[in-house]
Amino acid sequence: MVQGITNVYISNTVHFSALIVESLSPLNFSVNKINDRDYKIVLDSSLIMAPDTIYVFDGLVNLVSVTEKGGKSIVEVSLTYPSSYQVKKKGKLPAKLMILFDRYFLKSQLSDRVIVIDPGHGGKDLGHRGYINLLEKNVVMDVANYLKEDLISYGAYAVKTREKDVRIGIRDRISTAVLLEAEMFISLHTNWDRAKAVCGAKGTYWGKGGKILCESILEEIEKKPGLKNLGANIDEKFSRFLPHSYANKIPFVEIELCTISNPVEEGWLRSPVFKKRLACAISNGIVNYLFHNNNIDV
Repeated sequence: MVQGITNVYISNTVHFSALIVESLSPLNFSVNKINDRDYKIVLDSSLIMAPDTIYVFDGLVNLVSVTEKGGKSIVEVSLTYPSSYQVKKKGKLPAKLMILFDRYFLKSQLSDRVIVIDPGHGGKDLGHRGYINLLEKNVVMDVANYLKEDLISYGAYAVKTREKDVRIGIRDRISTAVLLEAEMFISLHTNWDRAKAVCGAKGTYWGKGGKILCESILEEIEKKPGLKNLGANIDEKFSRFLPHSYANKIPFVEIELCTISNPVEEGWLRSPVFKKRLACAISNGIVNYLFHNNNIDV
């Protein structure tokens, strides 16, 4: 029987990002910490699977590289933030090695944060329509639900401006953030363009830290779902509906998640997996914003 490493992948929960190695031969290995964010796992087995680079971007793990040298398999892991880890092994043959990287840092950033999520449009306000009749108001609600669930799992107080398919004015949407004394307001929309070839995500912002938050989210959308980053621009519309004392207190951002008028991206928007990836990317962008905004030395 052929022996060696058959599979390497990442599976995550709220608590851990698990690097999983599956093998048809006994798992003898060493875990080498290169620095606070890079690890090398050397296994005394050759590869049955092909060498690979896995783009993860789950908020903690960025990349996993799988190579072979001198009859040994080498798995290199690159993290966004420092993390402790645990090692577990299961089974004899086939054998499974699990290296559990702690996601505590993400929880430490999001815990007790008050974040308002604004699914755009609603009710008779349909928003943009894709060429295959997908409606913006429905798409952004789905992403908002996934985002809310994700943020709450890390201890944040995530509140949506609408829970049902109803039309709400921008003044009332913004008032939600003001009344709750939220730390950020994130409005979700989709882009639309007459040219079907136009694709990607873009955003607008206002308020203290708005540019940083908007760009951080767009950068993560570019990495996680792999969409084109169309850039961020300032938008003064938010200021017209804010009390003067609140006008520059928190970031207000509007993220156009992708381009619904592009047939390919409209097709992606029909996939729950794609919408979950968008929500994950937004969460990652929020964590990056909080990390840099708080100037935490990690």
